[in-house]
Amino acid sequence: MENRLSIEDLQQKRYKALAASEKAVRMHPEEYRAAREIVRHVISSTIDISSYDQTARRLARLLETLVKAAPGSIFSYFHENIDPRKSGSPAFLRAMCADLDEQIKCIERFQADKHAHRIISPDCFRKKGSNGEFRT
Repeated sequence: MENRLSIEDLQQKRYKALAASEKAVRMHPEEYRAAREIVRHVISSTIDISSYDQTARRLARLLETLVKAAPGSIFSYFHENIDPRKSGSPAFLRAMCADLDEQIKCIERFQADKHAHRIISPDCFRKKGSNGEFRT
């Protein structure tokens, strides 16, 4: 018999991975920003083959830091598949970065959805008088 996961199981697994990824981002914001910058540079620019190893290793080190902060995060998959000392390959760096960029967007949406949004009205900038009413 096959071990198939239900939709609910997959959704729960995804939620846990996003929560772990958010934790890693909160714990290491500088490394996260640097990794996101490299990812977007790889996607939008041409990377010379001579700089592949340096770029991939730097990104892998940053992802490794994020993985150590939260082992169940999305970053572990990308760390394995970007690191040239593991499964990383020059032929797939841009594709892996494009996939990672999409996951970064998911993490950012997850973060935004978790936090309450506040609407600021113009009244909040006016001062109240002694009777509790706004003065103009």
